[in-house]
Amino acid sequence: YVDTLYFFYTYPWCFLFLSFSLVPLLVGDFLLVVLFYFFFYFFIIILLLSAFGCGPDFYFVL
Repeated sequence: YVDTLYFFYTYPWCFLFLSFSLVPLLVGDFLLVVLFYFFFYFFIIILLLSAFGCGPDFYFVL
């Protein structure tokens, strides 16, 4: 758990997404944090692609 906190506080790009990762950090599971970031970036990429019209029709799902 200490190593997980050290890993996230040493990389500056994690400061942008600390508010999104409070729940996985409280759990303290490193794999849960990795999965959370993976699905978060996947969601953002799909949302950006659908906004430019070159991705799946994501707005119909919403």
